[in-house]
Amino acid sequence: MTVDDKMLAGQLDKLAIIELVRLERFWRDQGDWDRLAGAYADDSYVRTTWFEGTGKEFAEASREMAEERGRASKHLITPTVVRINGDRALVESLGEIHNRSDLDGVEVDTIQYCRFFSRVVRTPDGWRLASFEGIYQKDVMLPVHPGDHVPLARDELDQLRAPYRIWAYMLSRRGYQINQDDIVADDRPDLLAEFYADAERWLTTEGPAVT
Repeated sequence: MTVDDKMLAGQLDKLAIIELVRLERFWRDQGDWDRLAGAYADDSYVRTTWFEGTGKEFAEASREMAEERGRASKHLITPTVVRINGDRALVESLGEIHNRSDLDGVEVDTIQYCRFFSRVVRTPDGWRLASFEGIYQKDVMLPVHPGDHVPLARDELDQLRAPYRIWAYMLSRRGYQINQDDIVADDRPDLLAEFYADAERWLTTEGPAVT
């Protein structure tokens, strides 16, 4: 394989990974649960504020959230960094999660600003997500109708971690238990450093990504 061939193959791999990451969020937003599950490798790992488990379990939990608990969000995602080493890759994306909900009779829009981070593996069926995790930055809430008072309980908010306190507050009202300890977020640089170091070790590990 020539140098040009290697460069072309590398660019095609990057495009495939970017498309995978983009479509994973799109399929979740559109309620295409089978395709969402299919974006993940069999032994994948997903961790968000409200969920921890495999990719297939995440697809089912997302279906339950949308269809049975009545909470459907929309995701904006921009893959910004893709690093490939053989059959392994890391991808980090800028992300926003948008949700419209009712809070004690007041219609509100909530936005969670974050980064999405995934380990990706090459499989016989193409690139698949080996992991998906959120790195949380901050969140905001606004009333849909200007002038409405948003009835947030400040004492409850103050007990939640700043990068996703409003998001956690709203999810808890739907019955979800929200991790407040070791979720990776910008308020815990110690966790962030450990998280990135572990991902780097995984990327540079020798041998096939899947068996």
